[in-house]
Amino acid sequence: MSVSSFADSSKVWIKICGITSLEDALMAVELGADALGFVFYPKSPRYLTVASAAKVMLRLPPRIVKVAVVVNPSREQIETLEKELPIDLWQLHGEEDSKADCWQSRNIIKALRPPFERKLEPWKEIVHAFLLDSKSEQWGGSGIPFDWKEAAGLRRHSQKPFILAGGLNPENIQKALLEVDPFGVDVSSGVESYPGKKDKKKLSEFIEKCKKERRFR
Repeated sequence: MSVSSFADSSKVWIKICGITSLEDALMAVELGADALGFVFYPKSPRYLTVASAAKVMLRLPPRIVKVAVVVNPSREQIETLEKELPIDLWQLHGEEDSKADCWQSRNIIKALRPPFERKLEPWKEIVHAFLLDSKSEQWGGSGIPFDWKEAAGLRRHSQKPFILAGGLNPENIQKALLEVDPFGVDVSSGVESYPGKKDKKKLSEFIEKCKKERRFR
């Protein structure tokens, strides 16, 4: 699925985040992922250098959406990543300024943590989608679900697609899809053997269950 057709699908859009190796990236692609996320936040256990990310991203099929996950990035970091890597989407996990010039011309996913509603307004005109994540001391990758009832009621506040994240795994994904009916899902720790290493069995089960469900709205 290309970025240009981001919201035009009755299927659940599947993003596998925290990719750290070519082996895991190709496994996710083979199993049916639509997008892969690469973390450029040094405090994350899934952090990648530009050089390490290039070895993976440059080997991926064009159809795979490549997402740079950043937290309060400097303009220098943005320009370096963009120069060296084939980035399709920027996933912002920090306290970035929606009015900054650097975001006006790029494809953006803005990650939000509860409470969501009041945080939508500054971003809703410039993002491709919102990512709804759990509230935790770290920026993403906590593995902890949040109350999905709040996510399910957000459509009346924004027409932009919502991507559900936060503690998803093969055991709860079908329940999450039925309760929230998101445009897409984002998973990292829920399909890992340990931080940064994807588990083929968990990943396969997660993607298979996503593909059995269709979006209703």
